[in-house]
Amino acid sequence: TQPHPDQLTARDALIGGGIASAVGLLIIVVSIWGDDSGFHAPRWVVGAAGAVFLLAGLAIFSQDHPILSSLLRALLLTSFGAVFTWVSFGPGDRDFSTSVSIPFLTFSRSSSEISGRICFAPGALLLDGAALYTWFLLGRDWILRDLRD
Repeated sequence: TQPHPDQLTARDALIGGGIASAVGLLIIVVSIWGDDSGFHAPRWVVGAAGAVFLLAGLAIFSQDHPILSSLLRALLLTSFGAVFTWVSFGPGDRDFSTSVSIPFLTFSRSSSEISGRICFAPGALLLDGAALYTWFLLGRDWILRDLRD
């Protein structure tokens, strides 16, 4: 049968989901066993960033299972939002830089901590809001499913 136009073929899902999951798993492994000197964020933040890739890959594999896909999407948005929220509002110092690139030329300079945090804040709020909404929908669908049965 032909897949829905919005749905990946099994081959594409295997390749894309496999690559994303493998990258995510590698980042999670590094967040657990990596050398402390290479970290500029708490290990849980690095692990959450890895979880974004792992969950995206798993979500690609689960496209035929709506409840599982919704659960993975909620976990992905929660992990992604946690990273942005830590960068924006978490404790500790941050180092930011600003870069502008045009063909054959790049300008880069250091930016203030407050400007970097302000740049990440809208993304953090949007991702956290999207995660909450996705959890709400998942809970609602789960309750409605139980009421129908």
